[in-house]
Amino acid sequence: MYKNKNFGVEMVAFQDTEFIESSIRLIQPFVDNITVSIGDKSWFGNISNNGEVEKIVIRLMSEFKNIHLLKGNWKTEAEQRNANLKAMPECDRIFIIDSDEVWPSEVIHNVRDYVINKDSTVFNAFWNTRFKNINWRVDPREPFRPTICLNNRKNLEFYKNRLIKVGFNASSTLIPEKLCIIEHFSYVRDNDQKIKEKIKTFSHANEILNGIDFWFENVYLLSNLQSRCLHPTHPEAYLRLIVDPIHPEIENMLKKYSPKLFDIKD
Repeated sequence: MYKNKNFGVEMVAFQDTEFIESSIRLIQPFVDNITVSIGDKSWFGNISNNGEVEKIVIRLMSEFKNIHLLKGNWKTEAEQRNANLKAMPECDRIFIIDSDEVWPSEVIHNVRDYVINKDSTVFNAFWNTRFKNINWRVDPREPFRPTICLNNRKNLEFYKNRLIKVGFNASSTLIPEKLCIIEHFSYVRDNDQKIKEKIKTFSHANEILNGIDFWFENVYLLSNLQSRCLHPTHPEAYLRLIVDPIHPEIENMLKKYSPKLFDIKD
Protein backbone atom coordinates (compact mmCIF):
# COMPACT_ATOMS: atom_id res chain seq x y z
CA MET A 1 0.00 0.00 0.00
CA TYR A 2 2.81 2.42 0.82
CA LYS A 3 6.35 2.36 -0.56
CA ASN A 4 6.35 -1.44 -0.75
CA LYS A 5 5.47 -1.72 2.93
CA ASN A 6 2.40 -3.37 4.42
CA PHE A 7 0.70 -1.72 7.35
CA GLY A 8 -1.56 -3.53 9.79
CA VAL A 9 -3.61 -2.80 12.87
CA GLU A 10 -3.90 -5.15 15.81
CA MET A 11 -6.94 -4.36 17.92
CA VAL A 12 -8.07 -6.21 21.03
CA ALA A 13 -11.71 -5.94 22.00
CA PHE A 14 -14.22 -7.33 24.43
CA GLN A 15 -17.51 -5.51 25.10
CA ASP A 16 -16.82 -1.82 24.46
CA THR A 17 -18.96 -0.74 21.51
CA GLU A 18 -18.86 3.06 21.65
CA PHE A 19 -15.62 3.76 19.77
CA ILE A 20 -14.65 0.71 17.76
CA GLU A 21 -16.62 1.52 14.61
CA SER A 22 -15.31 5.08 14.44
CA SER A 23 -11.78 3.87 15.10
CA ILE A 24 -11.89 1.26 12.35
CA ARG A 25 -13.57 3.50 9.80
CA LEU A 26 -10.99 6.25 10.24
CA ILE A 27 -7.93 4.03 9.80
CA GLN A 28 -9.30 1.45 7.36
CA PRO A 29 -8.40 3.35 4.15
CA PHE A 30 -4.75 3.66 5.18
CA VAL A 31 -3.78 0.08 6.11
CA ASP A 32 -3.68 -3.34 4.49
CA ASN A 33 -4.92 -5.45 7.38
CA ILE A 34 -7.01 -4.78 10.47
CA THR A 35 -7.22 -7.81 12.74
CA VAL A 36 -9.69 -7.49 15.59
CA SER A 37 -9.48 -10.16 18.27
CA ILE A 38 -12.45 -10.70 20.56
CA GLY A 39 -12.21 -12.89 23.63
CA ASP A 40 -14.93 -15.33 24.57
CA LYS A 41 -14.20 -14.55 28.22
CA SER A 42 -12.78 -11.54 30.03
CA TRP A 43 -9.12 -11.51 31.12
CA PHE A 44 -10.31 -11.03 34.70
CA GLY A 45 -13.51 -12.25 36.30
CA ASN A 46 -14.35 -14.99 33.77
CA ILE A 47 -17.22 -12.94 32.32
CA SER A 48 -18.74 -14.16 29.06
CA ASN A 49 -18.74 -11.90 26.02
CA ASN A 50 -22.14 -10.45 25.11
CA GLY A 51 -21.46 -10.57 21.36
CA GLU A 52 -22.21 -6.92 20.60
CA VAL A 53 -18.70 -5.99 19.40
CA GLU A 54 -18.60 -9.03 17.15
CA LYS A 55 -21.78 -7.86 15.41
CA ILE A 56 -20.14 -4.51 14.62
CA VAL A 57 -16.97 -6.14 13.30
CA ILE A 58 -18.87 -8.64 11.12
CA ARG A 59 -20.91 -5.81 9.61
CA LEU A 60 -17.72 -3.88 8.84
CA MET A 61 -16.13 -7.01 7.35
CA SER A 62 -18.97 -7.18 4.83
CA GLU A 63 -18.15 -3.62 3.78
CA PHE A 64 -14.33 -3.71 3.82
CA LYS A 65 -12.12 -6.58 2.70
CA ASN A 66 -9.12 -5.70 4.86
CA ILE A 67 -10.88 -6.31 8.20
CA HIS A 68 -10.50 -9.71 9.87
CA LEU A 69 -11.96 -11.24 13.01
CA LEU A 70 -10.03 -13.47 15.39
CA LYS A 71 -11.88 -15.20 18.22
CA GLY A 72 -10.47 -17.11 21.15
CA ASN A 73 -10.34 -17.64 24.88
CA TRP A 74 -7.17 -15.87 26.02
CA LYS A 75 -6.19 -15.76 29.67
CA THR A 76 -4.21 -12.51 29.48
CA GLU A 77 -4.02 -9.34 27.45
CA ALA A 78 -0.52 -10.22 26.24
CA GLU A 79 -1.67 -13.64 25.06
CA GLN A 80 -4.47 -12.08 23.03
CA ARG A 81 -2.19 -9.45 21.50
CA ASN A 82 0.34 -12.10 20.51
CA ALA A 83 -2.39 -14.06 18.74
CA ASN A 84 -3.08 -10.94 16.68
CA LEU A 85 0.56 -10.60 15.68
CA LYS A 86 0.74 -14.23 14.57
CA ALA A 87 -2.33 -13.67 12.39
CA MET A 88 -0.72 -10.90 10.32
CA PRO A 89 2.83 -11.98 9.38
CA GLU A 90 2.72 -10.13 6.06
CA CYS A 91 2.64 -6.72 7.75
CA ASP A 92 5.89 -4.77 8.05
CA ARG A 93 4.60 -2.25 10.58
CA ILE A 94 1.70 -2.90 12.93
CA PHE A 95 -0.27 -0.17 14.64
CA ILE A 96 -1.55 -1.03 18.11
CA ILE A 97 -4.97 0.54 18.43
CA ASP A 98 -7.44 -0.64 21.03
CA SER A 99 -11.20 -0.52 20.67
CA ASP A 100 -11.48 2.68 22.73
CA GLU A 101 -8.71 4.56 20.90
CA VAL A 102 -9.43 6.76 17.89
CA TRP A 103 -6.85 8.27 15.51
CA PRO A 104 -7.82 11.18 13.24
CA SER A 105 -6.51 10.95 9.68
CA GLU A 106 -3.91 13.64 10.38
CA VAL A 107 -2.31 11.48 13.07
CA ILE A 108 -2.53 8.38 10.89
CA HIS A 109 -0.59 10.12 8.11
CA ASN A 110 1.96 11.55 10.53
CA VAL A 111 2.68 8.23 12.22
CA ARG A 112 2.80 6.26 9.01
CA ASP A 113 5.25 8.70 7.43
CA TYR A 114 7.36 8.81 10.59
CA VAL A 115 7.79 5.05 11.11
CA ILE A 116 8.06 3.84 7.54
CA ASN A 117 11.83 4.09 7.12
CA LYS A 118 12.96 3.93 10.74
CA ASP A 119 14.46 0.69 11.99
CA SER A 120 13.33 1.06 15.59
CA THR A 121 11.83 -1.97 17.27
CA VAL A 122 8.88 -0.19 18.84
CA PHE A 123 7.37 3.28 18.65
CA ASN A 124 5.76 4.98 21.62
CA ALA A 125 3.55 8.04 21.81
CA PHE A 126 1.84 10.56 24.04
CA TRP A 127 -1.87 10.18 24.63
CA ASN A 128 -4.87 12.01 25.97
CA THR A 129 -6.74 9.99 28.55
CA ARG A 130 -10.41 10.90 28.31
CA PHE A 131 -12.41 10.62 31.51
CA LYS A 132 -16.23 10.63 31.98
CA ASN A 133 -16.86 13.15 29.20
CA ILE A 134 -15.40 13.01 25.69
CA ASN A 135 -14.15 16.58 26.07
CA TRP A 136 -12.49 16.09 29.46
CA ARG A 137 -8.96 14.79 29.65
CA VAL A 138 -6.49 14.00 32.38
CA ASP A 139 -4.02 16.79 33.10
CA PRO A 140 -1.11 16.62 33.12
CA ARG A 141 -1.01 13.76 30.64
CA GLU A 142 -0.21 10.51 32.39
CA PRO A 143 3.48 9.57 32.23
CA PHE A 144 2.81 6.24 30.51
CA ARG A 145 3.84 6.34 26.84
CA PRO A 146 2.06 3.43 25.17
CA THR A 147 3.50 1.39 22.34
CA ILE A 148 1.44 2.33 19.30
CA CYS A 149 3.49 0.78 16.50
CA LEU A 150 5.98 -2.03 16.15
CA ASN A 151 8.38 -3.33 13.56
CA ASN A 152 6.93 -6.72 12.67
CA ARG A 153 10.24 -7.85 11.17
CA LYS A 154 11.83 -8.02 14.62
CA ASN A 155 10.07 -11.19 15.89
CA LEU A 156 8.44 -9.38 18.79
CA GLU A 157 5.95 -10.51 21.36
CA PHE A 158 4.02 -8.96 24.20
CA TYR A 159 4.95 -10.12 27.68
CA LYS A 160 2.56 -8.11 29.86
CA ASN A 161 -0.47 -6.07 28.88
CA ARG A 162 0.76 -3.69 26.15
CA LEU A 163 4.47 -4.10 26.90
CA ILE A 164 6.74 -5.61 24.25
CA LYS A 165 9.50 -8.12 24.98
CA VAL A 166 12.59 -6.90 23.16
CA GLY A 167 15.96 -8.53 22.76
CA PHE A 168 19.55 -7.40 22.40
CA ASN A 169 20.09 -4.30 20.25
CA ALA A 170 16.39 -3.45 20.37
CA SER A 171 15.45 0.21 20.23
CA SER A 172 12.39 2.28 20.99
CA THR A 173 11.46 5.68 19.62
CA LEU A 174 9.10 8.23 21.12
CA ILE A 175 7.12 9.87 18.33
CA PRO A 176 7.23 13.67 18.76
CA GLU A 177 4.20 15.16 20.44
CA LYS A 178 3.68 17.62 17.57
CA LEU A 179 3.09 14.66 15.24
CA CYS A 180 1.00 12.35 17.36
CA ILE A 181 -1.20 12.45 20.43
CA ILE A 182 -3.47 9.43 20.68
CA GLU A 183 -7.03 9.88 21.91
CA HIS A 184 -7.76 7.19 24.49
CA PHE A 185 -11.37 7.15 25.65
CA SER A 186 -10.47 4.83 28.47
CA TYR A 187 -13.00 6.06 31.03
CA VAL A 188 -15.78 7.29 28.75
CA ARG A 189 -18.87 5.24 27.91
CA ASP A 190 -22.42 6.14 27.00
CA ASN A 191 -23.59 5.21 30.48
CA ASP A 192 -21.82 5.01 33.82
CA GLN A 193 -22.59 1.36 34.46
CA LYS A 194 -20.46 0.36 31.48
CA ILE A 195 -17.42 1.87 33.22
CA LYS A 196 -18.00 -0.41 36.17
CA GLU A 197 -18.31 -3.38 33.81
CA LYS A 198 -15.05 -2.35 32.13
CA ILE A 199 -13.00 -2.17 35.30
CA LYS A 200 -14.36 -5.52 36.46
CA THR A 201 -12.82 -7.19 33.43
CA PHE A 202 -9.65 -5.29 32.50
CA SER A 203 -6.08 -6.34 33.26
CA HIS A 204 -5.74 -4.17 36.39
CA ALA A 205 -9.02 -5.15 38.09
CA ASN A 206 -7.30 -6.78 41.06
CA GLU A 207 -5.04 -3.72 41.59
CA ILE A 208 -7.79 -1.14 42.20
CA LEU A 209 -7.30 0.65 45.52
CA ASN A 210 -10.10 -0.11 48.01
CA GLY A 211 -11.83 -2.26 45.41
CA ILE A 212 -13.97 -1.75 42.32
CA ASP A 213 -17.16 -0.65 44.10
CA PHE A 214 -15.39 1.99 46.19
CA TRP A 215 -13.59 3.55 43.23
CA PHE A 216 -16.69 3.54 41.04
CA GLU A 217 -19.04 5.03 43.65
CA ASN A 218 -16.67 7.43 45.42
CA VAL A 219 -14.30 8.49 42.69
CA TYR A 220 -15.75 7.97 39.21
CA LEU A 221 -19.40 8.85 39.83
CA LEU A 222 -18.47 11.92 41.87
CA SER A 223 -15.77 13.18 39.51
CA ASN A 224 -15.94 16.67 38.01
CA LEU A 225 -13.52 19.39 36.93
CA GLN A 226 -12.67 20.12 40.57
CA SER A 227 -11.83 16.50 41.40
CA ARG A 228 -8.29 15.33 42.11
CA CYS A 229 -6.38 12.01 42.07
CA LEU A 230 -8.74 9.90 39.99
CA HIS A 231 -6.74 6.92 38.74
CA PRO A 232 -8.13 3.58 40.03
CA THR A 233 -4.73 2.05 40.86
CA HIS A 234 -2.32 5.00 41.05
CA PRO A 235 -4.50 8.00 42.02
CA GLU A 236 -1.89 10.72 41.42
CA ALA A 237 -1.44 9.58 37.81
CA TYR A 238 -4.77 11.27 37.03
CA LEU A 239 -4.20 14.46 38.98
CA ARG A 240 -7.11 16.50 37.61
CA LEU A 241 -9.40 16.97 34.63
CA ILE A 242 -9.51 19.82 32.15
CA VAL A 243 -11.72 20.69 29.19
CA ASP A 244 -9.92 19.88 25.93
CA PRO A 245 -12.27 19.44 22.93
CA ILE A 246 -11.67 16.38 20.80
CA HIS A 247 -10.55 16.62 17.18
CA PRO A 248 -13.47 17.68 14.89
CA GLU A 249 -12.99 14.63 12.66
CA ILE A 250 -13.35 12.31 15.66
CA GLU A 251 -16.31 14.30 16.93
CA ASN A 252 -18.14 14.00 13.61
CA MET A 253 -17.48 10.28 13.43
CA LEU A 254 -18.69 9.66 16.98
CA LYS A 255 -21.83 11.73 16.40
CA LYS A 256 -22.65 9.44 13.51
CA TYR A 257 -21.86 6.08 15.11
CA SER A 258 -22.15 6.71 18.87
CA PRO A 259 -24.56 9.63 19.33
CA LYS A 260 -25.44 8.66 22.90
CA LEU A 261 -22.00 9.85 23.99
CA PHE A 262 -23.21 13.39 23.39
CA ASP A 263 -26.07 13.00 25.84
CA ILE A 264 -23.50 13.16 28.67
CA LYS A 265 -23.63 16.58 30.27
CA ASP A 266 -20.64 18.54 31.57
